[in-house]
Amino acid sequence: EQLTNLSGRGVGMDVVKRSIEALRGVITLNSQPGQGTLTQMRLPLTLAIIDGFHVSSRNTHFIIPQNTVLECMDLASLHQVKGRACINLRGEQVPYIRLSDLFALRDSERHGDERAKLVVVQFGQERSGIVVDELHGEIQTVVKPLSPIFQALKGIGGSSLLGTGDIAFILDIPQLIELAIARESRRIGKSAVTAIVIPPI
Repeated sequence: EQLTNLSGRGVGMDVVKRSIEALRGVITLNSQPGQGTLTQMRLPLTLAIIDGFHVSSRNTHFIIPQNTVLECMDLASLHQVKGRACINLRGEQVPYIRLSDLFALRDSERHGDERAKLVVVQFGQERSGIVVDELHGEIQTVVKPLSPIFQALKGIGGSSLLGTGDIAFILDIPQLIELAIARESRRIGKSAVTAIVIPPI
């Protein structure tokens, strides 16, 4: 609202412009008197690089954002709660979700729990497990947005092309944790209902 020695002279906008151009990007302004200003920024796709953890399930590749991964372990070595998709992890009940079930993945080979791996992930204060077949390790990958036709698909936040030429799907961890917790809550509710015994009249 006021012009001073520090504000109102466009110095800040000049810094923004130079910073974007240093990233090989472009910024444009389109101003209409009395209506407002439209600011458009274009940045190269190679900036969308994340550190990820490469896993696979039924020969389908997935990338888990590295900053959400807490630990990995064999599912068979953990105590599972019977009739529930839940493990006891050092005294804490952690729900898990199988990628093969969630995305209806099929394979000619039979995969049992004896070789299944559990990746424990956390977002905010919530955590859950993701069951996969193989752990391939850390990877840096370029994030590509999904086509609009796939944007309604829950649990997938983007895609990437691996060095082998295979496509990997980048998992949306907040959505997966929310889905795992919701599914386990429904199982607990159903168990409570079926546990009620009605005496004969």
